[in-house]
Amino acid sequence: MKLKYIGVSLVIIVLCSCSALKPQTESQVTKEQIKKVQLTDVQKRKFDYFFYEASREKMKGNYEKSAMYLTECLKIDATSSAAMYELANLLVAGNEAVKAQGLLERAIAIEPNNIWYKLMLAELYQSNKMGFQAIKLYEQIVNDYPDNDEYLYGLAQLYQRNGEEEKAISTYNKLEKSIGLNEVIILEKEKILLNIGKNKSALEELNKLTAKYPEEARYYGFIGDYYLYLGDNDNAKTYYNKVLDKDPKNVMAYFSLGNIALQANDTTGFTSYYKKGLAVKSTPFEVKFQRILPFLMDSKNIHKYDNFLTEFMDVIIEAHPYEAMAYVYKGNYYRSISKTDLAIDAYKTAITIEPSNELIWQDYLLLMIDNPDYSKIYGNAKLAITHFPENAFFYLLAGSSAGQLKDNDEALRLLNLGLKHVIDNKALEAQLHANIGDIYYANKESEKAFESYKKSLEIDELNIVVLNNYSYYLSLENKDLDKAERMSSKCVELEPGNSTYLDTYAWVLFKRERYFEAKYIIERALDNGGNESSVIVEHYGDILYKNGDVEGAVEQWNKAVEMGTESETILEKIKQQKYLE
Repeated sequence: MKLKYIGVSLVIIVLCSCSALKPQTESQVTKEQIKKVQLTDVQKRKFDYFFYEASREKMKGNYEKSAMYLTECLKIDATSSAAMYELANLLVAGNEAVKAQGLLERAIAIEPNNIWYKLMLAELYQSNKMGFQAIKLYEQIVNDYPDNDEYLYGLAQLYQRNGEEEKAISTYNKLEKSIGLNEVIILEKEKILLNIGKNKSALEELNKLTAKYPEEARYYGFIGDYYLYLGDNDNAKTYYNKVLDKDPKNVMAYFSLGNIALQANDTTGFTSYYKKGLAVKSTPFEVKFQRILPFLMDSKNIHKYDNFLTEFMDVIIEAHPYEAMAYVYKGNYYRSISKTDLAIDAYKTAITIEPSNELIWQDYLLLMIDNPDYSKIYGNAKLAITHFPENAFFYLLAGSSAGQLKDNDEALRLLNLGLKHVIDNKALEAQLHANIGDIYYANKESEKAFESYKKSLEIDELNIVVLNNYSYYLSLENKDLDKAERMSSKCVELEPGNSTYLDTYAWVLFKRERYFEAKYIIERALDNGGNESSVIVEHYGDILYKNGDVEGAVEQWNKAVEMGTESETILEKIKQQKYLE
């Protein structure tokens, strides 16, 4: 979160100069700076009030207001280390680590024994790429608190993060003597030893765990991971199998063995191990899904994985039959391989398990649009509305489907209800107006349709579908053809290879009696797939006729008839060999 720091400038004023916010060492802070301000009773009350308000605003998440109150505190008492510390925390939250560092250095100069200030400053040094200073400060902390194992661990981590491997190992060993054998420390030491090429020593560290805890299966898995890291798959398999001997439900061992098999192109072994791991009921569903996610995300090769992915999904569902998301992921997988019907079935089961999940309903209905059965979409969208009566998107789908089913009154009712429920979603509001326009035009209420299209375009002036429909219907009505041409031209500009938009543009030009231009544009539409549309082919015939090519026009009209056109006048055009309105 980046803060708009009103407060920072105030802090600069309070601390007398910009240097107060720059990184500095304690030696750079003068005695005058360290000298504590003595407050009057009135000043103290003001300070306490501002500090309280700063804390309250911080708890509410209003960091800028909190910073403002803290700067007021510092205007009253420029030596308040507590206010500096709190403001430094806000600066860190606003990604202002360097400025926070400067404040903390000053706070420590004022209150040199405050451990919390020192711990935070050490972290800031590290994040500001001042690892040497971080280590130096932590060494002081450990020296001051020799019995605190947590601080010793922090020092070891700093050594490790700054490439001081030998010191890190030595510090971890010291910590191990203090607290005893510890899994976390062993793994950190292994990581360092592998990093510096001391592989044998790394293995010796892991062997300490299995020696002390011979029945703990996971520790054999660590050794398996060690061998896997070194590329010794045979030894890795040996230790993963030891894990399973001691814990037959250890899914990580199954997955590791499966990955080794896959690496060796042993698909049968890979599938077998993964299915065993996925079948373990005690392992959370999310853990299993993360294991198969890389295969699901590999869109280029997903069809190659069809056989085993379907099996994996079925195994997961058998282990988690009441986990709605298992069916959702299965549905998404089927959708990715174009098995829409199976995807819909999977989503339907998910909704049966979790009917109160709004997102699943939304994705389910969107999935149905891929393979539209408007009767089913209408019924399910209406059902979704009973669960979520405030969701305008469901009204859009229900209303649009009702329109496709020619129930225009129901469509208008639902779409207008949808408008009442739209909140802060301009795109959805624009789409509702657009669909209302389509229904009005189907009802032969063109003026109401055009008014709805206007409302839609006022919200989204580049809605290409609305621009196209509006311009086409204006051309059919012979109304406002200048506007129709502008809108249709914009569609072609946005999608120059779309045959539908090219056809509309050609038809607007035709209506404006610019027949030669119309012919050029309609032929572009045909070149871009429009030759498969009986409407576009018929339009081509009409345009050819107006360009004086009667024979060509009749040929195109006959072709449109063969394609199954629903035109009411085309047979008469062919009979009379002339264009008819």
